[in-house]
Amino acid sequence: MKQKEIRPVSKKEAQSFAVTVLEITYSAKVNSIKYIGGGSFGFVYKAEMDKEPFTVIMKACRTDGLCEREASELILLGADSLIKIPRVYFTFLATTEIPIDFIGMEFVHGTNCFTDFAKLLNSGKTKEHFADEITTIIHHWHEQTNDKFGLIGNAVYDEWLDFYQPFAREILDCAKSLEKDGKLEKKVLDAMERAWSAFDYIFSDKVETASLIHGDMNVMNIMSDKHLKPLAVIDPLESKWADKEYELFQLRNLTGDKFGLYDTYKAKYPVSDKCDIKTAFYALYHEVYAFIISGTKLNFILVPLVKRMNRELNKCNL
Repeated sequence: MKQKEIRPVSKKEAQSFAVTVLEITYSAKVNSIKYIGGGSFGFVYKAEMDKEPFTVIMKACRTDGLCEREASELILLGADSLIKIPRVYFTFLATTEIPIDFIGMEFVHGTNCFTDFAKLLNSGKTKEHFADEITTIIHHWHEQTNDKFGLIGNAVYDEWLDFYQPFAREILDCAKSLEKDGKLEKKVLDAMERAWSAFDYIFSDKVETASLIHGDMNVMNIMSDKHLKPLAVIDPLESKWADKEYELFQLRNLTGDKFGLYDTYKAKYPVSDKCDIKTAFYALYHEVYAFIISGTKLNFILVPLVKRMNRELNKCNL
């Protein structure tokens, strides 16, 4: 496990390439294009053309394999969904002349439920209704099942832990190296090792069903209007046929707890007896995994996860 290689293409260069790709794909004139967001692995632009579909979201994928994987995840999630998932119009794989991959997809309305902080000012009743709608949407995906566990397109494991335990072990081994090199705080590694020593207890309940999960179901990827009417879900990440509780820790990330998403899901649908400690484990290990592959450490997320992991271990006298 190592940091993903990022294509050396700037935001400005990717925007110019996006125009060229649209002109090639649609034989159309691009009237305008603007950058609307991005992260470690991609730049996102909104383009307006003089031909259908007129408005296209162009995501420049800065790592190999991301383009085709995310496109397949969007298609699968959108095939049976209670909410809009952006339609994939096309994918474009890098060439010598255009050295970056693109996904061209449908524009969806609304703003995300993290950076638009005004949404937190909605009434408690409005937030409750929002949480009810979102958890219904998520559970509908979780009811879609598979006979094997694993990544979408490579689900080959008979048991969830056949997939997850070696993956978590690799994350822990990388964390040890990062801590030794001074790149990861000792308190983070200590919490990870403490949780690993309790692995058999935390995961003692067998996961019977391989459920479809979005993989990054936090408020950043939920689009709504200003009154919290859900409009779309975007940006899956490593969608899997998995333990459905591997999805649930994301409901508490960022401002998720302010909307009560995690507690609402637990109140409406059956979860395992060890759901709280298990999702604490998933959350901590996932955030360190994100640091490993992106090179970006978000302490405002990581520090609370360390505290939650230790708190859950204390509750169980572990």
